[in-house]
Amino acid sequence: MDNIEIRKAKREDCFAIRTLIQELADYEKMPNEPKIDYKTLERDGFDIEHPLFICYVATLNQQVIGYALAYYTYSTWAGKAMYLEDLYVTLDYRRKHIGTKLLKMIAKVAKDNDCCRLDFAVLKWNPAQEFYKSLGAIDLTEETGWHQYRFTRTALETLAIS
Repeated sequence: MDNIEIRKAKREDCFAIRTLIQELADYEKMPNEPKIDYKTLERDGFDIEHPLFICYVATLNQQVIGYALAYYTYSTWAGKAMYLEDLYVTLDYRRKHIGTKLLKMIAKVAKDNDCCRLDFAVLKWNPAQEFYKSLGAIDLTEETGWHQYRFTRTALETLAIS
């Protein structure tokens, strides 16, 4: 797999990235969850002055076979941070160190941009937890008792008018 290239995503990769987002959702048993289309990725990542995400792709013969998508967050305790939204490699190319290469690239971007940490979530049944732990990640729920919560769009709408 020496001909695998890890590079910053380009606007023209958005259709392939959206396809892989669907593959990831299918794998996570949530096939109806992705609501965006590739045009939204193009707009939010490439058509605005301050892109809303950072994305790297893994390619083989110019075909996108994996991606890592992250964005900046902020910690009032430690400053600039980053959140890894997705790390995905298509099934045929797993266990070939492509995910590690993508993750290392995001880690380098975070380090080079003075981020204090890289946060992410993993479903409790997903065996990828062992992959992340093997690279030094800690499970915040186990280690610190922190749980990650979310307000959905509907909950936000309700909360905003309360």
